[in-house]
Amino acid sequence: MRLTTRIHSAFALIATLLSCFCCTCHAIAIGKGLIRIDDQNFSIRETGVPLNLTDTRLSIAFTILRDGDSSEFVNPKQVMVSLSSPNIGSEFYLHPHLIEGKIYESNILVSDISSFLLSAEEIKVTVITGDPDTTYNDIISLGSIRPSAKLRQNQHVEYPDRFQAKPEIHHIFREPPKSLPTFVTLQFSLLLFTLLAVLFFSWRYFNAVNFENLGKLSPFTFAFLATIALFEYYFYDYYLGASIFTTLYRVAITGIVALFFGSKALNNLYSLRMEDNRKTV
Repeated sequence: MRLTTRIHSAFALIATLLSCFCCTCHAIAIGKGLIRIDDQNFSIRETGVPLNLTDTRLSIAFTILRDGDSSEFVNPKQVMVSLSSPNIGSEFYLHPHLIEGKIYESNILVSDISSFLLSAEEIKVTVITGDPDTTYNDIISLGSIRPSAKLRQNQHVEYPDRFQAKPEIHHIFREPPKSLPTFVTLQFSLLLFTLLAVLFFSWRYFNAVNFENLGKLSPFTFAFLATIALFEYYFYDYYLGASIFTTLYRVAITGIVALFFGSKALNNLYSLRMEDNRKTV
């Protein structure tokens, strides 16, 4: 037994349907047959054949006769057995074996049947025939199989998404990161500025830095120091709540200016060094 692909079977089904519409006269009929589930036999046209959770094998056997003549067997070019459930839009196709030139038989393990079908309340069994002789083209019902409630519940299937309205999307944003209260950060900043002022006063008081030479520095040096102060302000503002994008934009623009003023300031310090007028520390 071979399982056909859905695409191949779909083309065969379409061709058969077209042939059936073109010719309303059919020359074949289903003769004797049975549906066997493990060791239990059921009539070929019986509806609601029970399929339980413990069942392991499904067999479908039948003969095709010329309509009106129960002694003449007919073998169309193509014969398929379809297991389908219109409620969930699922189909499963089998290619039966031809035994002794007259009996078509399909055997399949229950575990190999599509879980979508096994989760349906009823599985329709249909024979589809196709032949160059259009009188042999037909779709004949062989009855139906009814999976038990336990078998249906045992199937774990996820139905594919269909084109339909989706649930409304609700964005959930993260809460702002926790930080120290503004009062604490301001007091800490004030402490740093106080220590900086004490440092400058100490340099002046102990003559650690010769501030008289500051007048000999070029404006580029002070501009460079201003850009460094701006960097400190940006980080301070970011800590107080400015966004990372605003901070990066500021740093990028100021960085270009700092490179320009920094190169000029270094040239000026080099000139002072050559004149031996640089600051002494």
